[in-house]
Amino acid sequence: MGKRWERRRRRLVHRLSEAGPVGGALAVLLSLGKARNSDCEDVFAETALAVDGVVSAEFECSDMFGGGWQRGKVVLRASSREEATRIVDELLRAFAAEPRLEPRWSTPQQYRNEDGSIVVGAGAAGFSGTPNIRELRDRYGKDRSQ
Repeated sequence: MGKRWERRRRRLVHRLSEAGPVGGALAVLLSLGKARNSDCEDVFAETALAVDGVVSAEFECSDMFGGGWQRGKVVLRASSREEATRIVDELLRAFAAEPRLEPRWSTPQQYRNEDGSIVVGAGAAGFSGTPNIRELRDRYGKDRSQ
Protein backbone atom coordinates (compact mmCIF):
# COMPACT_ATOMS: atom_id res chain seq x y z
CA MET A 1 0.00 0.00 0.00
CA GLY A 2 2.73 2.45 -0.80
CA LYS A 3 2.83 5.18 -3.41
CA ARG A 4 0.45 3.40 -5.74
CA TRP A 5 -2.30 3.30 -3.11
CA GLU A 6 -1.66 6.95 -2.25
CA ARG A 7 -2.17 7.98 -5.91
CA ARG A 8 -5.36 5.95 -6.16
CA ARG A 9 -6.69 7.41 -2.93
CA ARG A 10 -6.02 10.97 -4.11
CA ARG A 11 -7.80 10.32 -7.42
CA LEU A 12 -10.75 8.77 -5.61
CA VAL A 13 -10.99 11.72 -3.21
CA HIS A 14 -10.96 14.11 -6.17
CA ARG A 15 -13.68 12.19 -8.03
CA LEU A 16 -15.86 11.82 -4.94
CA SER A 17 -15.58 15.50 -4.09
CA GLU A 18 -17.09 16.32 -7.50
CA ALA A 19 -19.94 13.78 -7.13
CA GLY A 20 -22.37 15.81 -5.05
CA PRO A 21 -23.10 15.85 -1.32
CA VAL A 22 -22.82 12.11 -0.68
CA GLY A 23 -19.60 11.86 -2.69
CA GLY A 24 -18.26 14.93 -0.89
CA ALA A 25 -18.93 13.33 2.49
CA LEU A 26 -17.15 10.15 1.41
CA ALA A 27 -14.23 12.23 0.12
CA VAL A 28 -13.90 13.92 3.50
CA LEU A 29 -13.87 10.56 5.29
CA LEU A 30 -11.29 9.15 2.88
CA SER A 31 -9.13 12.26 3.33
CA LEU A 32 -9.16 11.82 7.11
CA GLY A 33 -7.51 8.43 6.78
CA LYS A 34 -4.13 9.31 5.38
CA ALA A 35 -2.48 6.25 3.93
CA ARG A 36 1.12 6.81 4.99
CA ASN A 37 2.70 8.17 8.08
CA SER A 38 6.20 9.18 7.03
CA ASP A 39 7.03 10.49 10.52
CA CYS A 40 6.49 6.99 11.91
CA GLU A 41 8.54 5.42 9.12
CA ASP A 42 11.42 7.86 9.52
CA VAL A 43 11.63 7.66 13.32
CA PHE A 44 11.51 3.86 13.37
CA ALA A 45 14.22 3.63 10.68
CA GLU A 46 16.48 6.25 12.32
CA THR A 47 16.18 4.55 15.70
CA ALA A 48 16.87 1.08 14.31
CA LEU A 49 19.87 2.19 12.24
CA ALA A 50 21.45 3.81 15.30
CA VAL A 51 21.75 0.39 16.98
CA ASP A 52 25.06 -1.41 16.47
CA GLY A 53 24.46 -4.59 14.48
CA VAL A 54 21.52 -3.30 12.41
CA VAL A 55 22.47 -3.36 8.72
CA SER A 56 19.25 -1.97 7.25
CA ALA A 57 15.78 -0.96 8.38
CA GLU A 58 12.73 -0.20 6.28
CA PHE A 59 9.36 0.67 7.78
CA GLU A 60 5.90 1.25 6.40
CA CYS A 61 3.29 2.90 8.60
CA SER A 62 -0.34 3.76 7.99
CA ASP A 63 -2.86 5.78 9.96
CA MET A 64 -6.33 5.10 8.65
CA PHE A 65 -9.49 6.36 10.37
CA GLY A 66 -7.89 6.62 13.80
CA GLY A 67 -6.28 3.18 13.67
CA GLY A 68 -3.35 2.01 11.69
CA TRP A 69 -0.50 -0.42 11.39
CA GLN A 70 3.28 -0.51 11.30
CA ARG A 71 5.46 -2.99 9.42
CA GLY A 72 9.20 -3.23 9.57
CA LYS A 73 11.92 -5.13 7.78
CA VAL A 74 15.09 -5.09 9.85
CA VAL A 75 18.28 -6.85 8.79
CA LEU A 76 20.89 -7.68 11.42
CA ARG A 77 24.60 -8.40 11.23
CA ALA A 78 24.55 -11.61 13.23
CA SER A 79 26.29 -14.95 12.78
CA SER A 80 24.45 -16.77 15.59
CA ARG A 81 21.02 -16.82 17.17
CA GLU A 82 22.50 -15.54 20.44
CA GLU A 83 24.08 -12.56 18.69
CA ALA A 84 20.81 -11.81 16.88
CA THR A 85 18.92 -11.99 20.18
CA ARG A 86 21.36 -9.54 21.79
CA ILE A 87 20.92 -7.09 18.90
CA VAL A 88 17.11 -7.41 19.01
CA ASP A 89 17.11 -6.77 22.76
CA GLU A 90 19.22 -3.64 22.24
CA LEU A 91 16.95 -2.57 19.39
CA LEU A 92 13.81 -2.98 21.51
CA ARG A 93 15.46 -0.93 24.26
CA ALA A 94 16.24 1.79 21.71
CA PHE A 95 12.61 1.82 20.56
CA ALA A 96 11.48 2.16 24.19
CA ALA A 97 13.85 5.09 24.73
CA GLU A 98 12.84 7.01 21.59
CA PRO A 99 10.35 9.70 22.69
CA ARG A 100 9.06 10.35 19.15
CA LEU A 101 7.62 6.83 18.86
CA GLU A 102 3.97 6.73 19.88
CA PRO A 103 3.01 4.19 22.57
CA ARG A 104 0.40 2.52 20.32
CA TRP A 105 2.84 1.80 17.49
CA SER A 106 3.88 -1.81 17.05
CA THR A 107 7.38 -3.18 16.57
CA PRO A 108 8.36 -5.61 13.78
CA GLN A 109 7.30 -9.23 14.13
CA GLN A 110 10.69 -10.64 13.14
CA TYR A 111 14.28 -9.71 12.49
CA ARG A 112 16.60 -11.51 10.04
CA ASN A 113 20.31 -11.69 9.48
CA GLU A 114 21.81 -10.76 6.11
CA ASP A 115 21.46 -14.16 4.44
CA GLY A 116 18.11 -14.97 6.10
CA SER A 117 19.41 -18.03 7.91
CA ILE A 118 18.64 -16.60 11.36
CA VAL A 119 15.19 -15.23 12.17
CA VAL A 120 14.27 -14.03 15.65
CA GLY A 121 11.31 -12.18 17.08
CA ALA A 122 10.63 -10.30 20.27
CA GLY A 123 9.98 -13.69 21.90
CA ALA A 124 13.74 -14.20 21.95
CA ALA A 125 13.93 -11.14 24.21
CA GLY A 126 11.28 -12.54 26.56
CA PHE A 127 8.05 -11.14 25.11
CA SER A 128 5.05 -13.40 24.56
CA GLY A 129 4.17 -11.70 21.28
CA THR A 130 5.01 -8.69 19.19
CA PRO A 131 5.12 -5.74 21.62
CA ASN A 132 4.03 -2.20 20.98
CA ILE A 133 6.05 0.76 22.22
CA ARG A 134 3.97 1.04 25.41
CA GLU A 135 4.83 -2.56 26.35
CA LEU A 136 8.52 -1.92 25.68
CA ARG A 137 8.46 1.13 27.92
CA ASP A 138 6.67 -0.85 30.64
CA ARG A 139 9.46 -3.45 30.52
CA TYR A 140 12.54 -1.30 29.90
CA GLY A 141 11.46 2.15 30.99
CA LYS A 142 12.44 5.07 28.82
CA ASP A 143 16.11 4.82 29.74
CA ARG A 144 18.19 2.68 27.37
CA SER A 145 20.77 1.83 30.01
CA GLN A 146 18.42 -0.32 32.10
